[in-house]
Amino acid sequence: MNKVIKDWVVALIFAIIAALLFRTWFYTPYRIPTSSMSQTIEIGDHVFIDKHAYGFSIPFTDEKFFKDNVQRGDVIVFPYPVEPRFDYVKRVIGIAGDEIKILGETVYINGKKEDTGYLYFDPNLLTIPENIETTVPQGKLWVMGDNRRNSKDSRFWGFVDEKTVIGKATMIYWSHDPEESIFSGYNLDRIGTTIK
Repeated sequence: MNKVIKDWVVALIFAIIAALLFRTWFYTPYRIPTSSMSQTIEIGDHVFIDKHAYGFSIPFTDEKFFKDNVQRGDVIVFPYPVEPRFDYVKRVIGIAGDEIKILGETVYINGKKEDTGYLYFDPNLLTIPENIETTVPQGKLWVMGDNRRNSKDSRFWGFVDEKTVIGKATMIYWSHDPEESIFSGYNLDRIGTTIK
């Protein structure tokens, strides 16, 4: 084999291995398919998921090095508890031991009204009055979408198992409205936005 071709093949193999390692243990891309997190994250946003935000996974095990707990307020990606082949992105509202109380559209966490800086209430959707009281068990999380009137979340299917969390959404690296053509619909002002 020609030395130049061989060098290119070796370089390509190493690049693929490096990309796979990077995606498996560090950051992975994720495309937002629904509006449940508007206006924090919109349909068509592509975000990086920090897979080591809660520790470094030990291959082929459920164990982690330098393990850290998910924090209230984190935006996380996890397998949908009802159908795990799909990944969901939501905000953590309650961690283990938290008392969650929902009255109408108001959420109380341990008796204090939720910080509403990230919330969006779509005026075109009807409010569904709710009355929920629960305590988050050990190892579980209570998650909700920021777009409260258009989000299927813990209010509908319960808790998320903390050990299944894939990672923390950190930054929007690309944004394109999927209903637009390849020649339009790019939201360049969203690129580089940190997810809070």
